[in-house]
Amino acid sequence: MGLAMADTRTQIAASLFRPTPGGYVYREPYRWPFGATPHYLVSEDQKAEIMAIVISKRPILSQVILWSTLCAMVAVACVGLWAATGHDTPTGIDTIGIVVLTAAQAILALAIFFWWKRRRLRPLLTTLPLTDLRITPNEMRAAATNAMSVKQIVIAGATAVFASAAMLVSGAVQLALRQPTGLIWLGCSLVFAGLAYYYFKQLIARTEKT
Repeated sequence: MGLAMADTRTQIAASLFRPTPGGYVYREPYRWPFGATPHYLVSEDQKAEIMAIVISKRPILSQVILWSTLCAMVAVACVGLWAATGHDTPTGIDTIGIVVLTAAQAILALAIFFWWKRRRLRPLLTTLPLTDLRITPNEMRAAATNAMSVKQIVIAGATAVFASAAMLVSGAVQLALRQPTGLIWLGCSLVFAGLAYYYFKQLIARTEKT
């Protein structure tokens, strides 16, 4: 668990903080993609205080809770739609409804989580100076990837390839059975294929530098 904590801490620190003369630029992470995101100038000690709030003290337990909650959301959406429609076998429209209901629950859960984290950070952030310096999403993603070891990048890329292939096969089968839900699986397959491309592109760039 100590290794998992160290890896998580390194990647989060790399994505949220950028060194600058006299300290770091900090991007407040608990914001939606649209709208302005506040950035602050922080010292080494203030960075440590922020990291203590941002990072879970039990990363493995946090992952278990995250995935369990997501599975529960899908289950609630499935049961709710079944109770409303009475369909024993989901139709294409039912599947779209399950996706929409699950996404709605996830957005609500994120909103509550963001509010809770901002509430914990507020006493510290109110003492920090704002800055016009910015850390873009692309810079955050690149910094987090650079903080990963070669082994981690390989595992992430291989996992994305496996997920993409599995979803591609599932989508093809669904379409062969004239089920429109196959299009959703194909769309998800493309997303994971893009992730796999990104990770292996980073891996090639990393090996070329060595």
